[in-house]
Amino acid sequence: MNYHILKLLLIGGFLIALSGCAHYQFQSNNYEVQLPIKKLTATGYGTAEKSDKFSRSQIKLMSIRSSKLDAYRSLSEQVYGVRLTGVTTVQNMIVTHDSYKSFVDAYLRGAKILRSVAINTDKYAGDDTFETVVEIELTPHFYECMNGSPAMVNACLQQPMPAMPESELSTPFSSVSPKIKPAETLVASVNPPAHCNSMDCYDYPVTSGFNRPLLDRPLFVE
Repeated sequence: MNYHILKLLLIGGFLIALSGCAHYQFQSNNYEVQLPIKKLTATGYGTAEKSDKFSRSQIKLMSIRSSKLDAYRSLSEQVYGVRLTGVTTVQNMIVTHDSYKSFVDAYLRGAKILRSVAINTDKYAGDDTFETVVEIELTPHFYECMNGSPAMVNACLQQPMPAMPESELSTPFSSVSPKIKPAETLVASVNPPAHCNSMDCYDYPVTSGFNRPLLDRPLFVE
């Protein structure tokens, strides 16, 4: 009789130990991951030719502005992509005309200039070449919406858009840098990939494409 009681006690203790292990494994697999903010950078170049119509200072300012716009264009290409249109004319099996144009339709908010320096200055010719580096930060919430399910996409689209200052409505590139939201807790279903497509991906989920309605909403700023 004592043998059967001891046997039942051992079996009960073994089952309790197994349930404890299963509970621990369940808890360990449901931890929440907090990913860092992704930073995109782009470099632009600009120059201005010598002209008697403009002073030395005007030429320099035009070169700086040209490099800034080129940097913003490169940054927009990373986020929005580039739309190409082309025309090719073939006559008698010979290409007689071939041309293409590229378009970038974007609205950047929160982009900031890291530096704008002269890389080639010729005091005799009067034409300067400037290099400008710009940066924009995308929070994890931005990528959650981009990689989320249709239900999550609809939820992101329903979020109210922040009020836009009047100064930003008059220019496609804002000089005001809104405060970036801190990284928030993510769902555990987001698993970092084993490789990166670029050096600055910081183990972010691979994004195969962008949803234009979502890009038009500044999800990455307050």
